[in-house]
Amino acid sequence: MTKSRSMSGWRMFFVLLASACSGSAAMAGTSPYAEIIILNGQVITADNDDPAKVTIAEAIAIRGDRILAVGSNREINALKADWTEVIDAKGNSVIPGLIDTHNHLYEHTLDFAWVIKSIPEMLELRIEVDDPDELVPLIEKAITARARQIPKGNWIRVNARPPDAALKAFGKRLSRQRLDELAPNHPTYVTTRGGSVLSTNAIAAFEDYYGNTLPEDYWLVDRATGTSGEYNDFDRCAKIDIINTQTGSFDRYIKGYLEAMQVNVQLGVTTHKTHLQCEGGFSASSHLDRNDMMPMRLAWGHRWLQPFTANIKESYRRIGDWTGYGSDYFWSIGSSVGGIDAGGVGWCATMPADKSIKGREQCPPLLPGMQIDGITEDNIVSNRGRRLEHLATLAQLAGEGRISGIPGWHVAGDGALDVLVKTYQAFMPDDRIRQLRIQADHCFGVRQDQIELAARLGQTFSCNFDTENTRIIEEDYGEEYLTMNAPVASMLKAGVNAVIGTFGNYGRLRASPFEDGVNWLTRLDDDGKPWGLAEEAVPDRMTLLLMMTRYGAYPLWKEHAIGSIEPGKLADIVILN
Repeated sequence: MTKSRSMSGWRMFFVLLASACSGSAAMAGTSPYAEIIILNGQVITADNDDPAKVTIAEAIAIRGDRILAVGSNREINALKADWTEVIDAKGNSVIPGLIDTHNHLYEHTLDFAWVIKSIPEMLELRIEVDDPDELVPLIEKAITARARQIPKGNWIRVNARPPDAALKAFGKRLSRQRLDELAPNHPTYVTTRGGSVLSTNAIAAFEDYYGNTLPEDYWLVDRATGTSGEYNDFDRCAKIDIINTQTGSFDRYIKGYLEAMQVNVQLGVTTHKTHLQCEGGFSASSHLDRNDMMPMRLAWGHRWLQPFTANIKESYRRIGDWTGYGSDYFWSIGSSVGGIDAGGVGWCATMPADKSIKGREQCPPLLPGMQIDGITEDNIVSNRGRRLEHLATLAQLAGEGRISGIPGWHVAGDGALDVLVKTYQAFMPDDRIRQLRIQADHCFGVRQDQIELAARLGQTFSCNFDTENTRIIEEDYGEEYLTMNAPVASMLKAGVNAVIGTFGNYGRLRASPFEDGVNWLTRLDDDGKPWGLAEEAVPDRMTLLLMMTRYGAYPLWKEHAIGSIEPGKLADIVILN
């Protein structure tokens, strides 16, 4: 467990004080004293990129929402006034607020049980069976039962796992027609990592809400079959946008979102990053920020224009450069388009494998003249072409100097990473790419040559603990390719900015933000089984802490304000018990 101290209350107090005293402010000097001091700590400042050179101090002085000084107990006590609040750290570690560089909290708020109890319309049915012959009947029974439980017109949402079992049924035993038969009076869809199946009512609801016909390249087969390679577009936006609107639950969603951020701050996570894919996620965040209610900082990538329309290229050309725009609690890091490939078995990989394995991968159609070994007609799917068009548009705009930042993209496989970087290089020189602070969300499949290129381009990888791709590589491609599975030690050695993400309260409550840290330091999963290779473990705890703090500030364009305990920076401070 951790204790964290939010400075938002102090920020609000001093803004009000400044307004009340504006008449005499010009005559008054700044007080030399601290409002808060923290004494007797092991203050790990994270003030250097080199783990061996990080300063360890005893005490911190805070004025307003900024760090005034860092030093010894004697030095900081000299900044104490009669009215200064004194916090005794009692010898415990004091660290910078943690930065979760990949956390879709606006969506995963709805994974917390107490939130769903307040918004029962958002209930999702989750079914996991390895055998497709067993999985499909259970899905059908669940849909039928749910249709009897809820009023006509309410949504039925099913999450089927594992993806390799679910995808074998999509478009065949589970189709638009079959869902219409099971729930003729309800918008219904079944989703997994790598695809979705939608009923007629669900398709109609999406098109009515967003005001356009779903593009033809959304469909893996055709509109009549109702199967799509998209999954997050449908699932995230159905619940955040459409269901909230239809059921009048948006206020309850905002309350749950606020509480989800609060439990993250209690864990020590003071900043997180996400792309905002649906308008509801942006609206909820904006509402909290403009009312000074954001308990947690949010760096966001603009994406809500993207889903469900064929005119994204034109939209991206009209929204301008948002990079850095916003407040200390809610700021833009540019425009994104989400995933180059899908997750799990739907990634885009160059590793050779059986045709049945390659056939479930999701690589985008390549730009004219672009060739990538391992991306062929066997693993190219049309729906990913939209994402490549959007990527090419943003790369062209960046090359022309019209935008200054492109935030993290979902990149699961090494083939998708090739597509990402080669598209950037098609529109601008490497020196310009370095200025964009490009990032890849995930590092499930990264080759050594890609690591070396990432170091030259200043690319960040946001890596998260996940054993699924280890299993997929071992079962379907061969153990020799485990060298590509989250090779963080090789990244760090090469000078790549590797950071840790998805370690906060992300749909479940954790006892510590460092639970995944044990997995990274040992390269063992929670059952003590290897994931990836032991030699690719994070080398030590100080490096792990930097990957969760200082290193994460750079891709968020906030290295001057967060990520370390240094004078002048925002006072995001966590005292560990």
